[in-house]
Amino acid sequence: MYKKISFVVATTLFANFASANQTYELGQIDVLGAKDTKFKSNVVYSEDMVLEEKNTVLDALNSVSGINVKNSGGRNEQTVTMRGMSPRHFPVFIDGIPVAVAYDGYVDFSRFTTFDLSQIQVSKGLSSPLLGANTFAGAINLVTKKPTKELEGSISAGVFSGDGKKTYLNLGTNQGKYYIQASGSYMDRDYLPMSSNFNSNSNQNNDRRVNSYKTDKNINLKVGYTPNDTDEYAINYINQKTEKGMPYNIHSSELGANSYRQWPYSDKESFYFLSNTNFKYAYLKSRVFYDKFENSMHFYKNNKFQELRSEPTPYDANTKGISLELGQYDTLRNSLKLAFHAKEDTQKELKTAKTDVMKIQYLSIGLEDTFRFTDNFRVIAGASFDKDKVKEANNGSYNPSGTNSLARTKEFEHVSSNSFNPMLKFEYDIDESFSTYAGVAKKTRFASLKERYSFRLGNAIPNPDLQPERAINYEIGANKVFENQGIKAVLFYADVKDYIQTDRVANPFGGGMTNQNKNIGKVKHMGYELEYFYSLNENLNLDANYTRLVAEDKENKVDITDAPKHKVVLGATYRPIKALTTNVNMQYASSRHTDQNDRNK
Repeated sequence: MYKKISFVVATTLFANFASANQTYELGQIDVLGAKDTKFKSNVVYSEDMVLEEKNTVLDALNSVSGINVKNSGGRNEQTVTMRGMSPRHFPVFIDGIPVAVAYDGYVDFSRFTTFDLSQIQVSKGLSSPLLGANTFAGAINLVTKKPTKELEGSISAGVFSGDGKKTYLNLGTNQGKYYIQASGSYMDRDYLPMSSNFNSNSNQNNDRRVNSYKTDKNINLKVGYTPNDTDEYAINYINQKTEKGMPYNIHSSELGANSYRQWPYSDKESFYFLSNTNFKYAYLKSRVFYDKFENSMHFYKNNKFQELRSEPTPYDANTKGISLELGQYDTLRNSLKLAFHAKEDTQKELKTAKTDVMKIQYLSIGLEDTFRFTDNFRVIAGASFDKDKVKEANNGSYNPSGTNSLARTKEFEHVSSNSFNPMLKFEYDIDESFSTYAGVAKKTRFASLKERYSFRLGNAIPNPDLQPERAINYEIGANKVFENQGIKAVLFYADVKDYIQTDRVANPFGGGMTNQNKNIGKVKHMGYELEYFYSLNENLNLDANYTRLVAEDKENKVDITDAPKHKVVLGATYRPIKALTTNVNMQYASSRHTDQNDRNK
């Protein structure tokens, strides 16, 4: 259990911010409720990321209501939760392309920098049925920049705590019919600083967190073709390389055989094609992508990190797929959209004697219609049909002469699930400055490959029969904008069934008890979000948001982790002169329960 307070002061001289037209429209997704750009609850813009020194996507998301940072010691990674839901419950996109690890659905947000982003879109609760499968709690989309001038560029460099170094370079050109963008970043940290109040022990005896180093290198290339004012086609390439260690537990009683780990490489490559073609009465958007992830995990005997305890375990995963969206041009009364998504996730564990393969396919068809009964009253109705199917599931612990049926199973059962997910939302504008809405949506999340088939380094047994988690999301909201200030309020409730939780079962390998994932949870996530902004003559801007969250297991079987009851974000921007900007921002999160080993493989 811990509390977190962060405080940042930043001063920028002769700042140059991205304008709205730098947004890469091809990379945007449909986010319901993100029309009023004065509120930051659904969109974080490049200008705010620069002002507040938000160098990573993790830092930028930490200022959004309903979002909380989640640290994972098991892999030396950082991610976020959305209204108390884990990262498995919402997809993460770059320009609409899914980028989560195929095996378990997680994303290390700290390795994604904000230097090449025009905005971050956040969809919560009542997410569009056009976004594809597994939008259980919402979705997050990182939208990259697009050059607007014949020649433009930027460069930055700096240092931070832990003997950290960072640098970034961006170059771009827009020649009318085509554009080219290239960017690269480098972030290196030797260690995480320890609190001055920490009492040293045999495992951690100085002010530097042991084995907490991390190096991230990123390259992003984009080439686009715009034959006319409406059509656009682009090819994108992203290369990310990471080397890191895993900070182990500081108490001897919590250390186990798998505590001393390092990753000599954890690399990711993304290739994708985006297009938008306009016809007389409709448009067609397409995304074709291939995402590759490679890493190797080394286990050492002790904290000297010199002798391996076992042979390295390299992994090779990839995701490939296609997304299509067909929509009619927005008429005075109606707008209809149809989306199709198909993708395949593959995970390979490259052992010395053999290669274990797991493969799963996803299919989603979504329909959404916005009908305007009057100029002030709109109804958004839609639904999606989602399906998953396991195509390959090798047993990594296969032993033909084993003493139990699980060990003698060479290939796990290939299961399939499907779900129908309707959504209905009402929007009513009382006047031009006062808007309200209410909606309900059924959401489904399919179990990941890891949840179904992982032995978790000998600490669990698989369960191929896991069923999808299901939720009904309810939401009511209103926002009022005055002459130079505004307030927004959202009330949400998620009623979750078949929640996947760990249960204790008989161990078929050695007697006693062990862990197994089961659909035994009934959970509720409820609360409200408040947001406020104030502007004074463009010299002083204030903004604040507050999140109240109650996350409970209805049957009191487990504690819901990483779900603080209170979170407060405060920010102030002051411009005494045009060329000088000072920003102060702070985040506070109340205590929460955590699980240090939540993501151990």
